[in-house]
Amino acid sequence: MRLRTVLPFGVLLLAGVAFAQTEPKLPCKYDDVVLHKPDGKIALLTSDDMKSKAIHKQDISGPIKQWDIKGTTIVDVLVAPDGHVICTKSLIGHPIIRKSVEDALSKWKFTPVDVGGEKVAYVRRMEFTLCNISCGESGPSMTILK
Repeated sequence: MRLRTVLPFGVLLLAGVAFAQTEPKLPCKYDDVVLHKPDGKIALLTSDDMKSKAIHKQDISGPIKQWDIKGTTIVDVLVAPDGHVICTKSLIGHPIIRKSVEDALSKWKFTPVDVGGEKVAYVRRMEFTLCNISCGESGPSMTILK
């Protein structure tokens, strides 16, 4: 009986590790220059670094802020050379959280990235945890502004 309980958790854990190691792809069709590492792969900042590069943030809104919900979503964000968000694509998370976070992120603006005197688009993977029930020591947080 214990193996049946542990096995699904182990599979989910391994899937999460594999997911975290995958190279991000563009969240939508984009034909212009995108920031890459010297090996040609898409360059990434950490989620916290990306949040610190935001120069305008919009929080989630609507009834979701009052719901008893707890969940994490991971979103790829394609940022234009001028810093506005071109598109977003959630990779994991509850559909209600995904939609609310994507809608809010589409209104964010980020610091442009300059490579050799030319501003380029870039992709970043961001993680947000929303919690309004059983949140532990950190307490409730129904915001993506942190």
